[in-house]
Amino acid sequence: MIIPYEINPYQGALLNTENLTEKSDQFLLQMNLTLKELHEKELQLAWLFLPLHRANLVATAVTLGFNYHHADDTGLQLVLKLYPDAYVPGYATHYIGAGGVVIDDQNRILVIQERYHTRKHYKLPGGTLDPGEHIATGVIREVLEETGIRTEFISLNCFRHWHGYRYGKSDIYFVCRLKPLNQEITMDTKEISEALWMPVEEYLTNPDTHPFNRKIVHTTLTTRGLKIDDIPDYGTMDTHELLF
Repeated sequence: MIIPYEINPYQGALLNTENLTEKSDQFLLQMNLTLKELHEKELQLAWLFLPLHRANLVATAVTLGFNYHHADDTGLQLVLKLYPDAYVPGYATHYIGAGGVVIDDQNRILVIQERYHTRKHYKLPGGTLDPGEHIATGVIREVLEETGIRTEFISLNCFRHWHGYRYGKSDIYFVCRLKPLNQEITMDTKEISEALWMPVEEYLTNPDTHPFNRKIVHTTLTTRGLKIDDIPDYGTMDTHELLF
């Protein structure tokens, strides 16, 4: 009996492994029958996701020609080229982060010192976005978690793109202007050793301010930035975050 599958728009077969056998010999037989049918239909790729409780089948899949594509905490995604020149789309290559330039009505900027940083270095509150999280939502959450300051998104003012980050991936860091909605700092002591309101001019001239942070704060103060907007018939604000 072949393994059930669906065909995606790119002529790839998405194998349904919901009721997959746990026995390697039966799995090998099913896969051989399935791959024979996929070749007959002239499909391009076979996609096989093996959950953790079927990890014993990985070796068998590899002997059939499957390669690792990506993995997460639920299992391993493998792919097989049914034709040598079949195109395999890549997996995620970047981390996405956001930092907040939070300036109050006294022209003070909210800054932090990370607990585990190698040198004293006042920086912007912020961090990595969660999967599926929009930039504006993520930066507001990060600032709140680190400092206890609730904020309102104003604009996206600049971003930094660099390579050689964690696990050899690249990183995009968005810098957003935020309006504070409260003043009292409640610091996350697990990650942050210091959090304070500092006069903007003092921050820009402080020897403990990295040139990168000095540059992006100056850019945020001197540019109008991009606002959140919506376009009819272009998804919803849940699925798209449009900045113009």
